[in-house]
Amino acid sequence: MTRFFLKILVFTLVSAYSVSAQSLLQYRLKIGDSITVLQKATQNIVQCDQGLEHKILNNLEENYTFKVAAKTDSTYRLKFRFNQFKLKTTSNQFGVLVDVDTNKPVADNDTEGKIFGGLTHSELQIEMSYTGEIIEVYGAEDMINNMVSLSGIRDEFTKQLMIESMKSEFGSESLSKSFEQLTHIYPKQEVKIGDTWNNEYTGEINSKNTWKLKNISDTIVLNAESTLSMIIEDEFTNLLLKGKQNIVVIADKETGFINEMTVNAEASNAVDLNHTENNPTKVTSITTYKIK
Repeated sequence: MTRFFLKILVFTLVSAYSVSAQSLLQYRLKIGDSITVLQKATQNIVQCDQGLEHKILNNLEENYTFKVAAKTDSTYRLKFRFNQFKLKTTSNQFGVLVDVDTNKPVADNDTEGKIFGGLTHSELQIEMSYTGEIIEVYGAEDMINNMVSLSGIRDEFTKQLMIESMKSEFGSESLSKSFEQLTHIYPKQEVKIGDTWNNEYTGEINSKNTWKLKNISDTIVLNAESTLSMIIEDEFTNLLLKGKQNIVVIADKETGFINEMTVNAEASNAVDLNHTENNPTKVTSITTYKIK
């Protein structure tokens, strides 16, 4: 056997092994590891009502840190803290509806700014499995109470109404579902390049995801195609929207945590649950996550 032919044979065997080898994709974090995520999201909502277009633009920026406090044979205990929360909502009919940035000084009369400032004064504890399921979020109730207390509102009845309202967005269950859309990307079984698996996200947005392992080298590359549904509610409408979503993930092979993730989604209303007439509504969004 010539040396050249031997090299070709070895290369072929190694390549074949690499393609067929199975990997257990999961998080491999160490106690003390600290990961800061920069999240940016742009959401466009366009609704037509009697020939008039109402356009709403949401721009969200978040900066938050996970720190590994403890681990067991199957779970991690993570400390979580918001470093910055920034949200601006504008309407072509009503102008600026929300404008909050926790990195900027808050005016005495800016109740909204004071409330969201409470996010950066609180710490959560997150219990997460090795494959990214969020088992429990601790400290959400204290965070909400902190946000309300910083508002400066003294009327107890008003404060209780605010607390109940904020549970839908910042309660333990809703935060668990929100975090899971960043972390729950891995299957329980071993997979090889080209394999697919399914999972589901629930919450304000429900999506059924079909994941595919695209490549493993220094990074793990995943892609997901999803069907999604969401409900947009206000005092006048209750819209059920359905659509699709695409997720691209590049994760660190050593730790399993993402280096970056991009989520593109679009949905349009299937039905107005409150009215028989149809008010065409479309939502498009792009969300990116990057490690700082």
